[in-house]
Amino acid sequence: MDLEWYLALLLFGILHIVLALMLLQDLAGRNKVIGGHKAPWAILIIFITFIGSLLYLVCHPQIFYGEE
Repeated sequence: MDLEWYLALLLFGILHIVLALMLLQDLAGRNKVIGGHKAPWAILIIFITFIGSLLYLVCHPQIFYGEE
């Protein structure tokens, strides 16, 4: 692999970590989530890389507006 591939992979990893931390913080502060349980959302956000984070954003768009 060349340097560009490593840098792209590093950037993607950093992006995922920042997004996952932001979403986990939002998840911890919510009283209600779709499905009623926070643990499955946390597992999706952490272990299903990037797709879980995007799925959470799609299902809970209020994160952008600061509403609950």
